[in-house]
Amino acid sequence: MRSPRDPAVLLAAVRATGALPVNDITQAELEAMRRRAKSAGRMLLRCASPSDSTARRAYGIVTLGWSPHATPSPEDSNAYPVRRLSPTTRLTWACCLGLAWPDRTADPFPGEPFTTSLVIDVAAELGLAASWVNGALKHELIPALLVEVSRGTVRLGPAAAAIPPAFIDAMRRFHHQLPRPDGLSASGRRPSEEDDGELPFITPPAVTPEEDWEW
Repeated sequence: MRSPRDPAVLLAAVRATGALPVNDITQAELEAMRRRAKSAGRMLLRCASPSDSTARRAYGIVTLGWSPHATPSPEDSNAYPVRRLSPTTRLTWACCLGLAWPDRTADPFPGEPFTTSLVIDVAAELGLAASWVNGALKHELIPALLVEVSRGTVRLGPAAAAIPPAFIDAMRRFHHQLPRPDGLSASGRRPSEEDDGELPFITPPAVTPEEDWEW
């Protein structure tokens, strides 16, 4: 039996790659990673894998999220510079989110898989050329780990799994405005017909905090 690996090294690998498959990490290592992450205001999240790898989908992955009290808000504090996506990339990301997240009462991640051709078709309705969409996917969204693309199939990536719950709640308020192929929301109504009142009950997310893990 091998000796447990340094949790700092494993956490560094999570930060560098976005996520690590659980089947390659022992329970003792996971517990050590959890404690180390918590001391830094982070949460080790176990979630379903967006990858089409059999091992990843069978055991899931771990990624890093933020503890509620430590979630950064750099836009409000101007504490450090924030990288902003270009307008084309933001629109492409909105198309991806609209396709992957049909039901606003569910958690966005892992969402539904979709094709790159469908993203291009939806984005075309917004006036985006196919080359712009492909460039946004290849040069912005994939490196940012917001999406993963494999053989023409797109899935939300590890960075989407780590979106703070407060941000997801805010995203639900404009869920009906996300681009979709037929211009309809998940409820079957057009955006102008959506109810902007009280949000429905939010189902438990696909991302599980470490204290709720079951082995």
